[in-house]
Amino acid sequence: MEALCWELVDRHEVSGLAVDLSTMGLRVERPYIGGPTRHQVPLQIEVPGIDEVMWARGDAVFDLVVPGGPTGLVRRTGYHLTLAAGRDLRMLKEFVFETHKTRTIDDDMLELGYWHAS
Repeated sequence: MEALCWELVDRHEVSGLAVDLSTMGLRVERPYIGGPTRHQVPLQIEVPGIDEVMWARGDAVFDLVVPGGPTGLVRRTGYHLTLAAGRDLRMLKEFVFETHKTRTIDDDMLELGYWHAS
């Protein structure tokens, strides 16, 4: 799953795309602009499909620079969500489980030939 995400670094918002969003963490991808690994970062995550933004603290578990993107390099940082409001964590958990369930049912229906992919 993907979501818009902003990291708060030195009182500035740095936008990125949260990919592989789960109930425990996420991977943020954005153009590489240099700088050290950010170990503990406040995050603002726009949960897709729900008109809600959640705040959390993410602790970096990996930080990689890979080829790609408009600047030629993309920074990928994996964050473990270590602090967030219980309400936000429940909302995220429900969203992840419901999306997974829907995708699994859609895949099963496609596999059984009930409809064709567009």
